[in-house]
Amino acid sequence: MTFPVVHSTLDPNALTKEIEARYALGGPVRCQLISRANNDFYQVEAGGERYALRVAKADFRNNDEYAFEAEYVSHLHGKGCNVPAPVPAEDGSLFFEVAAPEGTRAITLMRWVGGEAFTQALSAADAHDMGAELGRLHNAGLDFESAASRELAMAEMLAEFMPELLTMLAGDAAQRDFYARATARVQAALAEASSASLPRGPVHGDYQFANVMRTADGGIAILDFDTCGVGHLVTDLLTFVWRSDMEIRDANINDAFVAGYETVRPLSPAEKKFYPVFRVARDLYMSATFAVLINRVGPVPGFDGDFAPFTALARQHLATAELD
Repeated sequence: MTFPVVHSTLDPNALTKEIEARYALGGPVRCQLISRANNDFYQVEAGGERYALRVAKADFRNNDEYAFEAEYVSHLHGKGCNVPAPVPAEDGSLFFEVAAPEGTRAITLMRWVGGEAFTQALSAADAHDMGAELGRLHNAGLDFESAASRELAMAEMLAEFMPELLTMLAGDAAQRDFYARATARVQAALAEASSASLPRGPVHGDYQFANVMRTADGGIAILDFDTCGVGHLVTDLLTFVWRSDMEIRDANINDAFVAGYETVRPLSPAEKKFYPVFRVARDLYMSATFAVLINRVGPVPGFDGDFAPFTALARQHLATAELD
């Protein structure tokens, strides 16, 4: 029997043949692997143009969810946002699937977005610009409609992922009990937030400095809509803040980011009230994600085997939210 595979690498030559058969790109196709992680990325060159090819991890989402993402990013591109819009195949489809050893993998060919990715060395001015761009992204998505469904509810996401973390912590009763107790309290607070009529709409899902670039003309480009969906708009701010808390550790950066966002879309009183709850919810969710991904993506930034910073943030923000 073939030994089970968690994450394979698709042959660029085979992908080249798939692309040539499905897309009219106006010339010979060249495909090269450029990044291997949770999802894999290839650079595609054809007809004097450059594209990005994303190969999603196996059986990660259903077709409805992939359709939502493709339609949403296309909508944002049409609104003038600098995003990697999917390239339609000759049959009009925005993604296709192949059978890999570990399962079905969805593949999307996207327009290439150029620029320099931000790092943890970003300035307060950079953070301000990134916040303002997120506000524009949210405004651009307010009139987006899709027959496909992709709802994001943090309480449900915690319910799905947290058991993985509790299993990982089976040998550490104190930590395990902390996460079980914290999750129950945060889920109760999220239930209250859900009844507070907070603004909802399409969200990026992972808007943080590694997924944002500064373009040659000084503008902002936004990448990686892998975890997008419909949810509370304020949750997108906390994806930036969580990564900043982990790696930058400068409150001025977070303050500048939120201030930039509010120049475009001011937060409502209810969003400000529940902001601390969503902050610790993000901490708990990312802790749970650590357990889900550590054996898939291995040692990459944020998932390098050191779990202590995750717990430290969760404890700190649980106290701030007055939920400890």
